[in-house]
Amino acid sequence: MEFLRDTLLYFVIAVCAITDVMYGKIFNKITYPAIILGLLINLALGMKHFQSAVIGMIVAFIMFLIVFLIGGLGGGDVKLMTAIGAIKGYPFVMYAAFYSALVGGLMSIAIMIWKGKFIRGMRNIFRVIFSYIFSFIFPGVKPLSLNPEESERIPFGFAICLGTLWAVVEFMFNVSIFDFFKI
Repeated sequence: MEFLRDTLLYFVIAVCAITDVMYGKIFNKITYPAIILGLLINLALGMKHFQSAVIGMIVAFIMFLIVFLIGGLGGGDVKLMTAIGAIKGYPFVMYAAFYSALVGGLMSIAIMIWKGKFIRGMRNIFRVIFSYIFSFIFPGVKPLSLNPEESERIPFGFAICLGTLWAVVEFMFNVSIFDFFKI
């Protein structure tokens, strides 16, 4: 069953990486069945795995929904990460989310530098972050969202797929990127 779960994960991230790069979309006909199959496979593996899958799915959905609501991601990215949470569970999904954000950030910086929009893009990001901080300090003040004209779209689904593979390698070999930075 573990082999089936891993095979499902690799299939989902491979298909979603391809469709996100080619069409700029992650399709529901991939993510919805992946969520259901992930939960069913984990249920077959036992209650501990099923609970981990449900927690992973919920945590991934909430984290990525927040970023979606401020305009930082598309809905397909949210559903893809939710599917990864349902397939591999918690805490794996936290590692996958972290590495996905890292890869996506590096991709964004590279694209902004390449297109000569680094300063404008960073200004846009900081403007939104500070508006959210301001809205928490002063309730009732509406926070700003990302300005699409000053932002660069990246295939974040592709970054999620690479980040998930990075998390798989980390779990497989029980080694973290942070191990290389220890003194």
